[in-house]
Amino acid sequence: MDFKKFLIDTKENLLNMLYPKNIKCIFCGRDILNFDKQPYCDECAKEKIFNVGNRCMYCDVKIPDDNIVCDFCKKRKKTFEKAYCPLIYKDDAKKAILRFKSDNARYLAKPFAKLICDRITADNIKIDIVIPVPVHAKTRRVRGYNQSEVLATEIAEILNVPMLASVVTKDKVTIDQKTLPYHDRLKNVEECFTLRDKEAIKDKNVLIVDDVMTTGSTLNAVSRTLAGYSNHVYVSAIARDMVE
Repeated sequence: MDFKKFLIDTKENLLNMLYPKNIKCIFCGRDILNFDKQPYCDECAKEKIFNVGNRCMYCDVKIPDDNIVCDFCKKRKKTFEKAYCPLIYKDDAKKAILRFKSDNARYLAKPFAKLICDRITADNIKIDIVIPVPVHAKTRRVRGYNQSEVLATEIAEILNVPMLASVVTKDKVTIDQKTLPYHDRLKNVEECFTLRDKEAIKDKNVLIVDDVMTTGSTLNAVSRTLAGYSNHVYVSAIARDMVE
């Protein structure tokens, strides 16, 4: 081996270990110093893509400062106890989620999972099992993977609990929720999920995982299948979209 080349390669490897070039902000792509601590740059940290401030105690949507519950949750109580959605589905956050969902950018699952788990651990709740929102077999064949399952796997690893992908199945092909108004979203997901393993969730605290939460219809439909068997049911998504 050329000794000079060996020294150059060694130097490059050491520099890359200290100042890695391939660690980028998950939103804008800028280089960042500590990906594990904060997977986004300081500039993006200033953007209004984080779901902070006063939020509904059930569905995590932003609400006026003097409110506790949003108008939707007042009218229609959720079957889950609380939602955890660290981002708002807009701008660079939306672009990153679309890359994860549609462009096979599975490497984003880990930082997204960390953002979700930071919210969960801050609330000091105990999770026993993580369940992804299932997709129909036809959808999975077309896309090649279930992005919620990929995300749920990373969340379960961080929380050190099992991820059970086959406990709930989706047995009906539905229309894409984002194309439907609020009331049609509710009808679209009615009776399309089935609980396959009651014993697996019996008396357990369950976290259901999706990529984006808008009306909460899908997450609510999945959580409804667990009613009467699990102990507490929480839900999470990478981002909270505004209800139209």
